[in-house]
Amino acid sequence: MRASVVGSSNGVAAATPLQSSVALQAPSRERSTELRSCWYATELIASFPAIACSIHRLAHQSYRILVHHNAISPPAAASRMSSRFTMSPYHQLPLTLKDQRTLLEIENDLVEDTFRKYEQYVTSNSQVNMARWKHVKSKDDLHIYVKRSSTSGGRRCRPQCCRSDDADECNNGCIKPVVHSVGTFKGQLDDLMFGTVNPTDDIMHVKASYVHDYSDGAVLATLVRPTAADPFRSVTVKWLQIDLPLSYTKLIKDRDFLCLEASGTLHFANGERVGYLMLHSIDSPLVQPLPNVIRARHNITAFFRQIAPNVIDTFAFDSVDPGGNIMDAMVLPVCANALLSATNYVECGLMKKLTWMMQRRQTALRMGELAPVPRHEEVCTTCHRNLQPGYLKGLWKAKCKMCLGGLCFGCKEVKTISFLSPDRKLLRHKTTFCGACITMATRMNAMEVARDQATGFQAYNTA
Repeated sequence: MRASVVGSSNGVAAATPLQSSVALQAPSRERSTELRSCWYATELIASFPAIACSIHRLAHQSYRILVHHNAISPPAAASRMSSRFTMSPYHQLPLTLKDQRTLLEIENDLVEDTFRKYEQYVTSNSQVNMARWKHVKSKDDLHIYVKRSSTSGGRRCRPQCCRSDDADECNNGCIKPVVHSVGTFKGQLDDLMFGTVNPTDDIMHVKASYVHDYSDGAVLATLVRPTAADPFRSVTVKWLQIDLPLSYTKLIKDRDFLCLEASGTLHFANGERVGYLMLHSIDSPLVQPLPNVIRARHNITAFFRQIAPNVIDTFAFDSVDPGGNIMDAMVLPVCANALLSATNYVECGLMKKLTWMMQRRQTALRMGELAPVPRHEEVCTTCHRNLQPGYLKGLWKAKCKMCLGGLCFGCKEVKTISFLSPDRKLLRHKTTFCGACITMATRMNAMEVARDQATGFQAYNTA
């Protein structure tokens, strides 16, 4: 069967309506108005993971209230979580050559459009047009703007990918708030790009454990694979899902997406290197929403460049249509927080480098390619404090997992590292390192590690 895959009408809003509403099961009339308000607020605010942590306490309180009123019973969530990222509910998407060309054209149109805007923004002294954009939020040197409302309404969405400056405008019936992010944050561009590229189910699972963006997902089709020559270049079709708090009560429905995801690097006319990440919702009759799940739409195009040592400049657009009866005012903070979380990709890249370095060293030791370096565990490898047996020895003494050097309590650095078991379950280990090994991993060239990942080294798998 041929897979018909159609992109939305432009880079921001969807052309094809999906679910018309969210079938909420409101509490019975005997429940108080406060209880209903609490649940509706949870549904509206908790649509996406960028702000899920901030409403976790509210959801927990709502759960206790409903249990008290015998509205729900505690769920058996263990079996539900056991197959996350390991067992896709969909088969691989059989894309024809025409489908693949269409998707690559969509990616090229959207990336080139935003790339051109970014280059114009840089050459115009990085000034935001305040007549079109309204500032809504900032985090350090990263600023978020929302597109001001257009006075022209009633227009239909364009049937093809738009290239004009007004490509992100459609009528009020199909567009959600368009959010614009500009500014800088700390990090290295290659670390960020290494954190974004996740072309397989396993790497996507590891990335999600650091970025905390999606609760489940699967790669349904691969159009472009990373290579040693271009390790950050990837184009895939993915199914992604977000679990909302208390979705098992049937008062709230989870959201999922069918997206075209792409990453890579380009160059300005002056030769300056720029990285990008694109996520764009598409449609396919072969990938229908699961029961009790609302098919949402998410469109984001983000660019990054290194403008100074450990300083990344960003330029991004984001728009989310969560589906159902959710007001635009509730979607705006979701988009804003999603763009502000770009720094999570830098941390993800750093943790992946640290894991790679640790696994490479252990592999070399097993193969006899590297001789163990003798370490004095009686002395802290960082501050040289005496670690001889004494009072509270077990509490104060530790060992670096990388170099095996002894560490005192004050010098050890504990990182939570993600691994995959032989049956592809995610394992999160609190691992101790010394400062020297952390610094070594931080300074390591992420491009080298990405090339190793592209050629098949399984850095995240346990024996």
